[in-house]
Amino acid sequence: MKENARPTHNMTPPHTVGICGIGQIGLALALSCYRAGYRVFLFGRAPEKLDRSRQEFEKLDQWLNLNFPEDVPQYGKIEFVSNLSQLDRDADLVIEGIAENLSAKVELFRSLACAAARGAIFCTTTSGLSITEMGRMADYASHVVGTHFWNPPHLMPLVEVIAGVETSATVMDTAIMFCRSIGKTPVRVNADVPGFIGNRMLHALWREAVDLVERGIASPEDVDTVAKLTFGLRMPVIGPLENMDVVGLDLIRTIHDYLLPAIANNAEPSRLLSEHVSFGRLGIKSGQGFYDWEKRSSAELIEARDHQILRELKRGAGEGRRGVMRDH
Repeated sequence: MKENARPTHNMTPPHTVGICGIGQIGLALALSCYRAGYRVFLFGRAPEKLDRSRQEFEKLDQWLNLNFPEDVPQYGKIEFVSNLSQLDRDADLVIEGIAENLSAKVELFRSLACAAARGAIFCTTTSGLSITEMGRMADYASHVVGTHFWNPPHLMPLVEVIAGVETSATVMDTAIMFCRSIGKTPVRVNADVPGFIGNRMLHALWREAVDLVERGIASPEDVDTVAKLTFGLRMPVIGPLENMDVVGLDLIRTIHDYLLPAIANNAEPSRLLSEHVSFGRLGIKSGQGFYDWEKRSSAELIEARDHQILRELKRGAGEGRRGVMRDH
């Protein structure tokens, strides 16, 4: 179906949400929508995996009830489906949470012709693929919008809502309204640039961290310790631009004169990172990376991460900050 054959979208709240993908992103988003009162279709191709997903879904719901007793769910309805037909027929808003592959995402969107004909909004959870290209390849350019949720999505409150070149203003506004309705804090990304906002900043930090290790300036342990015990402690309450204003832009300008030329600016992956990958040192999943994960507990690290996020969310709720679970 060509773009000019599609109906104009009017900004109305969606009632039925179709979510494609039963990984961590898909499950968490399905639960968020279900707890916010939506009718939800959660699609997975393999029926046997859907059965396991139901169990994980219930566990996650119980975990949220235990850790956020003040958040009263407005349960809607959820159906686990292995056929796209119901979703295609009824969903007002579709979220894809499948593998980070442009062709696969486009193929999924193109298979939802009935939803497209009804003017459904198509959201992609990509962390960096082009929203513009995805929309054009699917023939739904004005109705495709990026909604980049951060891991772990059942805890992280922020969503980057990204406009493609042809994404309509009403689709952007509706997507932002939807994110707020499931208790998330949306930020508007007005240009479809690689990495959007968060990943551009995060990967710049990672590039410098790897460079420091590669050049023998510091060990991985010490680089991580500096991040955790300096700016990492401030970040929950003061962002980088706020911090610059606190320091003074004149001083920042003076420091940039001598520091920026010395900071890593390689346009390709570092030699050290490439070596790790080529030798199969892929991190936790292979047992080796910058650290030896056969000697360290990855489960303890992930648990500590989630509890730290939980503490920050609780503290933020106590201080009246937005973005903690459902925004009633």
